Amino acid sequence: AIDARARITASVPAFGYPPRHARALAFHRASPRVRSIVPSPRRSRSGERGATTMSTPGRKASNPGAAPGGPVGTAAKLTAMAFTTTKTVATVAGCGYVGVCALLYFVQRKLQYFPTREDPPAVRTLPEPCRDIEEIAIRTSDGETLKAWHWPAPSNGKHKKVNVLQLHGNAGSRHNRLYWAHHLRNKLGCGVTLLDYRGYGGSTGVVTEPGMIKDGVAGVQWASTRAAEDGCKLVLHLESIGSGAGVCALGAMADAGDAAGKTVAGVVAEGGLSSCVEIAEKIFTWLPLRLLMKDKWLGVCRAAGKLSPSMPFLSIHGEKDEIVPLWCGKKLFAAVAGEEGKNKIFHEVPRGGHNNLMEMPGYFPKLDAFYTKVEEA
Repeated sequence: AIDARARITASVPAFGYPPRHARALAFHRASPRVRSIVPSPRRSRSGERGATTMSTPGRKASNPGAAPGGPVGTAAKLTAMAFTTTKTVATVAGCGYVGVCALLYFVQRKLQYFPTREDPPAVRTLPEPCRDIEEIAIRTSDGETLKAWHWPAPSNGKHKKVNVLQLHGNAGSRHNRLYWAHHLRNKLGCGVTLLDYRGYGGSTGVVTEPGMIKDGVAGVQWASTRAAEDGCKLVLHLESIGSGAGVCALGAMADAGDAAGKTVAGVVAEGGLSSCVEIAEKIFTWLPLRLLMKDKWLGVCRAAGKLSPSMPFLSIHGEKDEIVPLWCGKKLFAAVAGEEGKNKIFHEVPRGGHNNLMEMPGYFPKLDAFYTKVEEA
């Protein structure tokens, strides 16, 4: 045993390992049974001793080329996941936005116009005071047939020499304006014509901005002829979007040199608007409406500037109008040719809305004074 230890000690270099390590190494070489658990020094290709490795039965050595774990690797994975999620959400949102725009483009007129397409009740079925109404059919320049009611002025009416042509708003039909016409005729004694645009009240065709302007032209031409036959002056009463149809019709007639447009003695705009797209942009700020809208009505103010400066113009607008804001009516009024306070007058109705102006104090007196001015002009 002494000789064996001496041989082991002699086989270890005199330097390079501490004594204890040297003895363990010698024992490892002498006993193969424990080679699997005793670290063995390995030399690198350059000849220097490198790190020792442990070989444990049943366990594979770790892969030195694997990506290290820890905070850096976790942060990278989270960043990649966030980017993928954001990209997916953006794609879905973009597709949804494009889908909404496409849907609105194809159904927009159903959201802008609300016509009652059916014919109203026949005149013979209306209450007795309405039996004097005449049923009229008017042909447009593009071949559509418009339905209208003409209610002649009472023989003893105060303004029996005034015929009023109403171009109504975007909903209902002439039947919904019969109550207004009844009170106007009874209180002020004038004649009233209620016209339905194409697609409204039994009129043929489909409602569009260009079509409504043509309907306005046809209505003015018919009413001008009828007023001349009755020896009356023609006044346009333009309700809401009817202000766009009527004003643009007069502008188109002025451009075409149509003499019928010059026979209009006065214009009343009730809840009038400067354009439709401006109102919509205030509500749907996230939509590119200037690109999407077909019927923008952008030509209303331009046409208003073509009206005769000497023609009386009255604007009646509710302070609390919830459909056509007050600023929109004022913009139209400012565009009308003429001197404010002289030939054009703006009447703001305190607490007035869009559909209740005739119920507000001062409504009929304002119209009464305006018709008197028209008759005296």
